[in-house]
Amino acid sequence: MLIVGLVMLMVSAAAADEEDDLIATLQSAAAVPQKCAACQRLRIVGTARAIPALSALLGDERTSHAARYALEAMPCDDAGAALRAAARTTSGLTQAGLIDSLGWRRDRAAVSQLGPLVAGTDQTVAAAAATALGRIGGDAAVAALSAVRDKSPPAVQPSILEGLLRCAEGMRAEGDESAAATLYRTLVADQFPVHVRVAAWRGLAQADAAGRSERFASALSGADGTLRAAAAQLVREMSDPQVIEACVARWDSLPAESQLAVMDAHRKRGVEALPTVRAATASPHLPVRVAGCQALAELNVPATIPLLAHAAAQGEPAEREAARDALARLHGPGMREALFGEVESLEPPAKVELLRALGERGESGAASVLLQHAAAEAEPVRVAALEALSKLAAEATLGPLLELVGKQPPDADGEPLRRALFAACQASRDKQQATARVLGAMSGAAAAERRQLLTLLNALGTPEALNAAQGAARDENLELAKDAVRVLADWPTAAAAPGLLELAARSDDGTLHALAMRGFVRLAAQESDPAQRIARLRQALTAARRTEEKRQALGQLGQLGAPAALDAVLPYLAEDGLRQEAATAAVSIAERLVESQPELAVEAAAQVLAHNQSADIVRRAAALRGKPKSGPFLRQWLVCGPYRQSGVTGANNLFPIALGPEKPDEDVTWRPVPPADMVDLSGLFPNQTDCVAYLKTWIIALQAADALLLVGSDDGVQAWLNGAVVHANNTDRPAVIDEDTAPIRLNQGPNLLMLKITQGAGGWSACARIVSPEGEPLPGLRCDAAR
Repeated sequence: MLIVGLVMLMVSAAAADEEDDLIATLQSAAAVPQKCAACQRLRIVGTARAIPALSALLGDERTSHAARYALEAMPCDDAGAALRAAARTTSGLTQAGLIDSLGWRRDRAAVSQLGPLVAGTDQTVAAAAATALGRIGGDAAVAALSAVRDKSPPAVQPSILEGLLRCAEGMRAEGDESAAATLYRTLVADQFPVHVRVAAWRGLAQADAAGRSERFASALSGADGTLRAAAAQLVREMSDPQVIEACVARWDSLPAESQLAVMDAHRKRGVEALPTVRAATASPHLPVRVAGCQALAELNVPATIPLLAHAAAQGEPAEREAARDALARLHGPGMREALFGEVESLEPPAKVELLRALGERGESGAASVLLQHAAAEAEPVRVAALEALSKLAAEATLGPLLELVGKQPPDADGEPLRRALFAACQASRDKQQATARVLGAMSGAAAAERRQLLTLLNALGTPEALNAAQGAARDENLELAKDAVRVLADWPTAAAAPGLLELAARSDDGTLHALAMRGFVRLAAQESDPAQRIARLRQALTAARRTEEKRQALGQLGQLGAPAALDAVLPYLAEDGLRQEAATAAVSIAERLVESQPELAVEAAAQVLAHNQSADIVRRAAALRGKPKSGPFLRQWLVCGPYRQSGVTGANNLFPIALGPEKPDEDVTWRPVPPADMVDLSGLFPNQTDCVAYLKTWIIALQAADALLLVGSDDGVQAWLNGAVVHANNTDRPAVIDEDTAPIRLNQGPNLLMLKITQGAGGWSACARIVSPEGEPLPGLRCDAAR
C-alpha cells in the first residue's frame, strides 16, 4: 500500500507540473497555435488552478474556442462562472460560442442570463441562446423560450422550437410526464412546421398515457399522411396492448399502411394477435392480406390451415403465393396431424392447395393421405396428389401407384402419374425388386399402359430393365417401339448403346432409325474410356443415314483430344453438308493436341484451311499454325481523315457509322503516307480523339489465289477488298502485329484494299500483310498506293 501511495503522489506531482507548464504557456507571449494546443491538453488535465488563465483567453476570437472548450469539460462551478462572465462582455460569434458551451454544461445558473438574449437583435446569438436553453431545460428555460416563441424572427424560430422540444424530452427523462405532455400539447398546432408537429405528437403519445389510445387511433385513421406514418412507426415500437385494442376497434377505417402497422405491433405479442391477423387476411387491401398470410406462418396455429388453403386457392396471385408459402412453413406440435385432417374436410379448390403443400413440405407420413386422393374423381385433386407424390418420392408408394395404371379416367392426363412413378422408382433402394414390380405390372398390360410404364425403366437402370426396354423396342406396335427407343436413348449408362446401334441398322422406319441413332450418339459420349468412345462414334458415322446424325457424331468427336478422334473427323472435311461441322470438330481436337503433338495439330490445321474458309475457322486454324514464317508488310498506303460524327464519342460507337470513303457520293481527299510497317496515324493526325481514318492501297497479284489478310490495329478495324467487307473487329485495343486473321480471295491483277481504323484516345496505328493459307509469302505479290 505504501508503494501504491508513493506512485500516486508521483503521478499527481507530474500532472501538477504539466498543468503549471501549460498555464505558463497561456500566460506567455507564445503564438496562438501553441496556446490553443495547451488549451486542448488542459481540457484533460486542467483543474480549477487553470481557470484564470483560460478565462483570459475567452474574449479573443482567436483563442476563445479552445479556451471555452477546456472550461466546458471542467465540473467545477468556477468554470461555469468564467463562461457566464465572458458571455456578458462579448458579442457575435464569440458570444454565441460561449453560450453554446453553457448549454452543453446544462448550466441552470445561466438561464436568467440567456433569456433576454433569445429576444435580442443578434439572431446568431439568439439562436445559440435558444439551443442552449433547450439543453439546460427546466421551467425557467421553458418560460423564456415560450415568451418569444410566436414573435421570434424566422431565422431564430427553428432553434426556439427545437429548444422547447428538448425541454420536453428533458422533463420526460426526469420522470415528469405530465409537464412534458403539457409542453408537447403547445407544439402540435398546425401553425408549426410539420417536423415539429410530428416530434411533438410522438412525445405526447409517449408521455400522455391517458389519451394515448385515442391519439393513436385518430392519427392512424386520419388524413394527415405524415402524422399517420409517424404513428405507424411508433405503434410498432411500443406494441402497447391498449393502443392496439383501440386501433383494432377502428380496423375498417384504417388505411392499408395503418393496418399493417397495427398488425405488426400485435404480432410481437404472439398468439394473442391471431384475431388481428385473421382480420388482415380479410382486408380489402392486397398488401395487408399478403402480410396477414405471412404472419399466420409465424403464429403456427393449426386452426388457420383452412383459411390459408382458401387464400391459396382463391386469392390474387401475390396473396396465393404468400398463402402457399405459409402452408409450407407451418410447424409445431400437432401441425402435421391437423394438415392431414383438414385435407378430408376441405372443398376441392382448397383441398388441391393443401395436397400441394404436403408435397412441398416433404411431410413424412403424407404418402397414405396423398395416395387416397391420387385416384380421386376430381381431376385437379387427383393431379395435385400425384404431383405431391412425385415431390415426396417415397419408395413405399411404388406398389399403390402401379395399381393406378389403367384405372384412371380414359381422358386423364397420364403424365402426373408417370412422374410420381418415376420418382418412386428413383427413390427405391432395392432397384432389382422395384424392377420386378414394374415388369410385373407391364406383363399382360395393354399397349397404352405398357407405354406409360416403359419410361420407368431408365429410372431403374438394372440389366432386367434394359432387357425389357430392348425387347419393347422390337415390338410390332411401332409407337410402343419408338417409346422404348426413347427410353433407351435416355439410359443412365452406356450399356444401352450396342442395342441402339443394332436397332438403327436393322430398322426400316426412318423415325425409329433417327431416334436410335440420336440415342446411340448420346450414350457413346458417356463412355468413360476415350478409345471406346471414339470407336462408338466412328460406328455412328458409318451407320448414320442422315446428315444431321453425322453432325451429332462429329460434334461429340470434337470434344475429345485424341489423334484417333482427329483421324475419324478429317475424312469429312470435303463432304458436302458436313464441311463446317467437320472443320469445327477438327480445329477443336487440334487445339487440344497442339501442346502435346504440335506437328499433328499443324497438319490438321492445314487440311482444314484447304477445305474451309469461314472466318472463325480460318482464324482458329491459322492460330494453330503459329505466326506466318515470313511475308512483307504492306508499306505503301494512302490516307484520308480524320472523320467525326457529331455527338458520338468512343471508338466502339464510331465503328458502325459510315463515314468518308464508305459513302458513294462523298468527296474524299487521299494523301500518301510515309512507307512503314506500322502506319502511325497519331503522328499523321496529332492530338486527335473520337475519330476515324481510312487507309487504302492496291494489291497486285500475279494470279488469282486464296490468301490470308493479317491485320493489327489500335483501335478497331474494318477491311474491304474490291468493295466487299472481308473483316470487321469493333474493339478498343493497342496494336499487335497479325492479331486478326481473315480469309480473302485475290483476283489476278490489281485488288483494292481499304482499312477503316477507329480512334478513341491514346495510340492510333495499323499494319497489314497478306500471306498464303499456309502462312508463306505469295510469289510476286506487291502493293502500289499510287496506281
